[in-house]
Amino acid sequence: EKLNRLYGSLSDELSESLDVDVRYVPVSNYAAAVSAFRSGSLDLVWFGGLTGVQARLQTPGARVLAQRDIDAKFTSVFIANGASGLRPITSADQLVQLKGRRLAFSSESSTSGRLMPQYFLGENGVTMGDLAGGGPGFSGSHDATIAVVQSGAYEVGALNEQVWRSNVDEGRVDPSKVAVIWRTPPYV
Repeated sequence: EKLNRLYGSLSDELSESLDVDVRYVPVSNYAAAVSAFRSGSLDLVWFGGLTGVQARLQTPGARVLAQRDIDAKFTSVFIANGASGLRPITSADQLVQLKGRRLAFSSESSTSGRLMPQYFLGENGVTMGDLAGGGPGFSGSHDATIAVVQSGAYEVGALNEQVWRSNVDEGRVDPSKVAVIWRTPPYV
């Protein structure tokens, strides 16, 4: 609903400024956005880092038109359910504490909800096979990652820090049940 309202307004502004018909078309997930761009069903898409690379590799002539200033120093957070016993991690080498834990990423195609958190885990000695169940779970979205960690279904989750902050600010996080235990270094 929020995206439809925001991007509907953006579409109207672009239509007026460019003097062409611009229509917002919602997609169900990251892969659908890449596929629709590749097939020509969508002409302009707001991609994240990983999906932007995928789209450019799959679509001859595709190019980046703009990047937000905040995207130059993006961060992800690892959150933990309070019952997990996990406490704030003060240095990246302490990520080994996550071995044997149930961890949820947001989406397989998310830069901030999977790719970069997985990269930092690997750089610090944690492989996906080290996690409980032999691998991570995927909640499907950043908001859902908060929900599955807060509920206790997963002990740990990784997500976009902006989404975390927004949920905290809007009162959708119970700080007695879930908290940030580590913030990644900034990445582009």
